[in-house]
Amino acid sequence: MQCKLLWFIWVLLLTFNGSSYCQEAFNHGVPIKPAQADSLFLARNLLLLAEKYNVEAARAQIIQARLFNNITFSVSQNVYNPETKDWFDLSEAGETAASFQKLFLLAGKRNKRIRMADLSYQKEEQHYFDMIRTLKFTMRTDFYNIYFLKQILAVYDKEITSLSNMVAVFEQQSAQGYVSRSEALRLKSSLLSLESEKNSYVTQLIANLADFNLLLQSTNIDYSPQPDSLFLNSTPLQCVKLQALIDTAVRNRYDLLMAGSDLNINEMNVKYQKSQAVPDLTMMAGWDRNGSFVHNYNFIGMQIDLPFSNRNQGNIKSAEFNLASSKAALQSAGDKVKSDVIGAYATALAADNLYHRFDAKFVKELAVLTEEMKINYEKRNVSTVEFLDFYDAFKNNIIQLNNLQNARASAFENLSFSVGKDFMNK
Repeated sequence: MQCKLLWFIWVLLLTFNGSSYCQEAFNHGVPIKPAQADSLFLARNLLLLAEKYNVEAARAQIIQARLFNNITFSVSQNVYNPETKDWFDLSEAGETAASFQKLFLLAGKRNKRIRMADLSYQKEEQHYFDMIRTLKFTMRTDFYNIYFLKQILAVYDKEITSLSNMVAVFEQQSAQGYVSRSEALRLKSSLLSLESEKNSYVTQLIANLADFNLLLQSTNIDYSPQPDSLFLNSTPLQCVKLQALIDTAVRNRYDLLMAGSDLNINEMNVKYQKSQAVPDLTMMAGWDRNGSFVHNYNFIGMQIDLPFSNRNQGNIKSAEFNLASSKAALQSAGDKVKSDVIGAYATALAADNLYHRFDAKFVKELAVLTEEMKINYEKRNVSTVEFLDFYDAFKNNIIQLNNLQNARASAFENLSFSVGKDFMNK
């Protein structure tokens, strides 16, 4: 009977050994590649759609700034003529007046408004692209988290299935006295520990899937991310220079470009506020039937403020302070971009080096050693505790390899996020 037990355990181990000692993809869900995820994200994300409307609204302000002021027409009529006793007297004896007025902006105010509206539009557009950069980084991070979490859960599922079968057998054999109760309890304890560990990974997977599907506006679809093997196995940092990445970030980081736009807007605002100190000119022309010193009085005229007291001093000073603030903010943003790239590059380089120091043959060697351990366990040369410890060590190494790959992928995505552009093709 003991030989029958050992033969059944050997079959279980052989089944597990042939199916779990590799990083087989967890195939549940709709497969999706990074490029497909990017396309769905850009086409469906509602936050991007809302921001695109804001961009169009800013573009419309340029149209508004280009428009000239309308001509103002005014007319007046006396209500009651006490001399003729008539209401609304439109005859020659009544009083009627009409006039036209046109405001002319001086000191280039209209052109400055147009320029400010154009700069505001550019900033809103930069904000849109920066939102793409930020949300895409979140989406890509979720993409790889989901993939590697499913890889890890696949290992747990196979180990739990195999161990559950072993627990059932050992419970039966323990009841018949062929194996000790302690061995059965040890296996059952390991099974409960595995299920608890798996549940923590399931919780992480659910959170990442929810966030990923929300970004893609596909809450009813269970996606199964499939990274490009070239990206997972390549070593791009060996041929990428740090200074080149910094230069690329300076050209492509939209938060830095927005800080530059703020500076340009404030520079133009200083000019505009100074132009506001120059009064605008109002030209007018009109006709008055009986309200002047002559009948049918025709006139032209002009109106302009006399800037003796209010020369827009407060607004000019405020604009100058805002300009000084934007200069400091731009310098700070530039320093932050450089710091971000340097930090992200160092992290990615460390993750890349650590991943490539992990010997890929190590897992295969562990598989061979596990086969030998299985034979020794069959021959009762090792105890259940020793076998489970080795079994657990192999599982931990598989999980560690997946975590290393995930950390490397996330570090590469963070580097692309810091640079403001994908530094390699995925």
